[in-house]
Amino acid sequence: MSDDFAQARLDMFESGLFGQGPAFWRWIETDAAQPYLAAFAADRRPPEPGEPFSVALEGDDLLAPDHLAQLALQIEAAYA
Repeated sequence: MSDDFAQARLDMFESGLFGQGPAFWRWIETDAAQPYLAAFAADRRPPEPGEPFSVALEGDDLLAPDHLAQLALQIEAAYA
């Protein structure tokens, strides 16, 4: 795992947006978590030269606050 993804995992946990209990750590190891991990890592990276924003537009829906609130409840229910 790259340092970007390792830091993104820690940032995801610390943000509390995905829950902060043991369920998060079980969920983050699943294939279902990978798109969120990639979107979170992309959101953190600095822009490439000539790129106006660092956020990948396809990740916007994944990181929408209301979507994340629902996801946190689902993670807690499924992985607790």
